[in-house]
Amino acid sequence: MTVLNSLVFVIYAMIVTGHVLGNQNTSDFHETNFTRGEECARKCDGVPKTCYFLFVIKRYTTVGGACGNCLKGVFEDCFLPKCVTADGAWRSTINVNRQMPGPPIEVCRGDKVVVDVVNQMPDGTTSMHWHGINQYGSQYSDGVPYVTQCPISPGTTFRYVFKVDIAGTNFYHSHTAVQKVDGLVGPLIVKEIEQEEPLLPLYDEDLPEHVIMIQDWTKIPGEHFIPGVRNGSRSPSAYLINGRSMYYLRNSSLKLPLSEFIIEKGKRYRFRLIGSTCLTCAVVVKFQGHRVLAISADGGLRFKPIPVDTIVLNSGERFDVILEANQTEDLYLLHLQSLGKFCSPEPYVALLSYKSVVEHKSKDIGLPKPLSYEELGVIFNAVMSTCDGKNSNEVCISHLEGVEDAIEHKLSKKSYHQLHIALGEYQYDDDDLFRSGTYQPYDEPADGVRVKVLVNNISFMSPPSPLISQFYDIPKNCLCQEECYQPTKEKPCSCVNLYSIPLGAVVDLIIYDTDDRKFFSHPMHLHGYNFYLLEMGVLKENNEDKRMELASISKKLKEDNLNLKLRPMRDSISIPAGGYALVRFIANNPGFWLIHCHYAFHLDSGMAAVLKIGEKHHLPEIPNKFPKCGNFMQNVL
Repeated sequence: MTVLNSLVFVIYAMIVTGHVLGNQNTSDFHETNFTRGEECARKCDGVPKTCYFLFVIKRYTTVGGACGNCLKGVFEDCFLPKCVTADGAWRSTINVNRQMPGPPIEVCRGDKVVVDVVNQMPDGTTSMHWHGINQYGSQYSDGVPYVTQCPISPGTTFRYVFKVDIAGTNFYHSHTAVQKVDGLVGPLIVKEIEQEEPLLPLYDEDLPEHVIMIQDWTKIPGEHFIPGVRNGSRSPSAYLINGRSMYYLRNSSLKLPLSEFIIEKGKRYRFRLIGSTCLTCAVVVKFQGHRVLAISADGGLRFKPIPVDTIVLNSGERFDVILEANQTEDLYLLHLQSLGKFCSPEPYVALLSYKSVVEHKSKDIGLPKPLSYEELGVIFNAVMSTCDGKNSNEVCISHLEGVEDAIEHKLSKKSYHQLHIALGEYQYDDDDLFRSGTYQPYDEPADGVRVKVLVNNISFMSPPSPLISQFYDIPKNCLCQEECYQPTKEKPCSCVNLYSIPLGAVVDLIIYDTDDRKFFSHPMHLHGYNFYLLEMGVLKENNEDKRMELASISKKLKEDNLNLKLRPMRDSISIPAGGYALVRFIANNPGFWLIHCHYAFHLDSGMAAVLKIGEKHHLPEIPNKFPKCGNFMQNVL
């Protein structure tokens, strides 16, 4: 960056931040060689940059004044700056810089990312999690309120700083309450240094406009789904593909422009799919007329490429695929529909257009029909499958061949640690729940059904101060006591569910669904780590048989008596309904790391735990002037 450009950027930063940065010392901009974020989207030549982004969080509306005459059929107005169309219905949102999805972050492996998140909501806190970034050495930037930071208060700014060491497809989203339901998400793409990209021979183009971000959308804001409010199903009312959906009402003549992905005959394109959904429905994605080659999962975690017809994405999952433009030059559809017992099969689409027909083909596609199971073909990441290998059209992640072997803990000099993560729920008796003087958290997924969701029979409740920076300020009664972990405990505790693991240990997690109703697959996300997926399947239904099977699985892991060769890696995994997944990682990243269900209302209701890796002296020093928060109990004289 030239001296002149540096000066221009300093002035730019001072102007755009203005009063919102409060007492931010503007000398930081002089002393640090920041590069504007949009300039970091470049050919990755191995020369790292420090990439600066300003994120202003505000409440905003869909199809508001910025959209001009979009709803009156003037399609050009639907693409005006700061026009958020969603499904065409008026609805409040929470987003970044009045964009939904938020502005893309595209950087190169080795870059340092600096994001100033400014909370301009007058009535609520917020935070930002960088999903897929392991934050090794930057643990205070993971973005989980009361675990790795205080929530960002109204009118204040929090600076996140982290280095990106692994290339891949990631995204950012709020980790506060259910703000993600209201649109507080955006893509975070880390490109590999071109000379070191092992997948480069498989494709010709890797374009920013071929990032596909999928959101589920509700008619009302997420906060209106508080327990007990009779406002209908929590199933999505629409799906958004890069912020756009098909119609305002399915029986309406009003139409909105769709997202469009342009390809050129004879070229091979890398598409990056991001499952930024929130509700209990996985989605299937199919490129009409084109098979794709699945090449990597989550943050660039490679496996042996496999040709498939359909990709399933659950909340928090990401997949990269290669599409070869080898069909008749025409206009095709990208089909999307939900999957699950309580999910509508109503289809949503985007356009897949060959460049030669973009200007000449009518884009009035009418109402698409739902795809039948037979039309889905070979299904990649078949989350509703038993994963027993009997159906050749269902490819489970556990069937994939990774690029390296999982470590054998018997051959490792590190300690070994095994932990069960049992997912379940507890249904309240109303007399107990609403008894005078008690204030137990609860969720109401259906009328009259009041539950709290659990990990190991405990519902997670946040402490008043961050675990990472103010652990000794947290009252002991906030932490789960020994009695909460007893299998005979009838009424589950609500507390900080914390598990200590020695730094450097080889860790096996046995994650399983205890609900025999098999309603849905829980997408579990582990912060701070990528893990090897060793095995997954469905458990027996009889409780005694299930206990025996889990004991057998535990023994098998301890003896390394399972396939460790070329195991796929993930940071998020969908646990089969009524099933289990076995994952392994080396605990080499100290900190407090959340493991949780990525369905927004499950996390908000307590389906989470924290893995404490290592001790305080293993962590980097707390950043200077790091915010503090906690209880205030004034002495009474």
